[in-house]
Amino acid sequence: MSRFVFSRPLLFFLLLLPLLAAAAQAADVPAIERIRQKGVLTVALFAEDVPPFFYADADGKLRGIDPGLAGDIADKLGVRLVFNRAATTFDDVIGEVAAGRADIAVSLLSDTLDRAVQVGFSRSYVSVRQFLLINRLELGKLIADTDRRNAAASVPMLLDDPKARIGVIGGTSYVGFLAEDFPRAVAVEFDTWDRMLAAVKAGELTALMYDEIEIGNWRLADPAGALELRSFHLAGHLDTIAIAVNRRDRDLQDWIDLYLTKIEASGFLAALLDTYLYTADRMPTHD
Repeated sequence: MSRFVFSRPLLFFLLLLPLLAAAAQAADVPAIERIRQKGVLTVALFAEDVPPFFYADADGKLRGIDPGLAGDIADKLGVRLVFNRAATTFDDVIGEVAAGRADIAVSLLSDTLDRAVQVGFSRSYVSVRQFLLINRLELGKLIADTDRRNAAASVPMLLDDPKARIGVIGGTSYVGFLAEDFPRAVAVEFDTWDRMLAAVKAGELTALMYDEIEIGNWRLADPAGALELRSFHLAGHLDTIAIAVNRRDRDLQDWIDLYLTKIEASGFLAALLDTYLYTADRMPTHD
């Protein structure tokens, strides 16, 4: 009696078939159904706290605009909320969603065109203004070096100069904003806000470029700092913030867009922003 012997590659393929079939079936399951089956919504959040968008309170509980939104989304979906804080840059937050290690990201994310190649974005839920924080002494030196015919030049015109060194946090959308707005200036990337702030205070930078969130936090922490540093609002520049979703999860993105429309109409979103962001002591000024 003859017997049929499977080759090793064929045997491996036959053993792998059930796993491939299960993976294909899971991929066909709509995102919302998949999340409800798991009973968990995994939300990517930048590793470091960025008040007032997300920060730990005295009891270690996450507070702020983004945890408030993420918690409400999980409640509306009827699932438990889990945060993934593995990302050490904001671009890495996008990567967690693109790789499927998080269902969504609610993490002060700018919805840039470059990032939209990797993930889908909801409609924007808030816009933050772009600011410069300028060393007054270094700006004075730059003005002194400027041709007298350009003495009336605006601050942005003065800073778009090879002599100007402007700081930016690496791995954020502000790297691109800086290259676009100040192409002639020297861009200096930092890994943390504290190091960048120390550099502009020490005169190693002419200015730094970031959003009103960190500038507002600086004003709160160092009210006397305005004597040496000048905040400057880049008029007309708004950094729109949105929720990132895996590109294959169109049903989830559509649901989140509708969710944001609903909470805007109900006043929930406005109340959240008023509680954490639009407070009189936090709003930076155009000095």
